[in-house]
Amino acid sequence: MKWSELIRLAEQHGWRLHRHGKKHDIYTKEGRTDQMQVGRHESEEIKPGLMNKLLKQIED
Repeated sequence: MKWSELIRLAEQHGWRLHRHGKKHDIYTKEGRTDQMQVGRHESEEIKPGLMNKLLKQIED
């Protein structure tokens, strides 16, 4: 999965861009206190371990 696909999936689950960090974009979801950091490497593949962690966070 590429970063751009992950961002699209996160936005479908209600995550919204909160701010641009130095190397990552910070996404938040209403009703949650945690944040999700998404790298700005849109055409690169996400490493499997990180992808699983982010997918769990998105779908919770």
